[in-house]
Amino acid sequence: MRLILIFLFSFIFALAQPKEPPRGERCVVCGMDVNFDPKLTSQVKLKDGSYKYAESPKHILQFYLENKNRVAELWVKDYESGKWIDGTKAFYVPIKEGPMGPDLAPFRSRLSAQKFAGKGKVYQLKDITKDFLKHLDMGHVH
Repeated sequence: MRLILIFLFSFIFALAQPKEPPRGERCVVCGMDVNFDPKLTSQVKLKDGSYKYAESPKHILQFYLENKNRVAELWVKDYESGKWIDGTKAFYVPIKEGPMGPDLAPFRSRLSAQKFAGKGKVYQLKDITKDFLKHLDMGHVH
């Protein structure tokens, strides 16, 4: 029985995939075109099967934090490759120039994130709170 549950869980997880946002799709937080800078486009899949998009990791993380109980999947794009990655496992580095000011650059690996950050700090999802995002907006996160 345990083996069957593991197989089913693995199968369901393998089906979890992001969906490219439609042209003209607007950010769930600010209303900006989510395709403004495609390498920062981010999304969540809700438990009801619908998707919500944002023009940046900062905004999708804000939405995620406010709606955790409704979110089934969190997707961001690796800043180097532009490929979709699991936002719950990503490593984030603050950047000064996102679509709406300071933002976060997501990376698949800690090593890539640390190289990009130099002497700066690398964050994981557990480090990101609503207050963290407010400080980032003010340019106070290093």
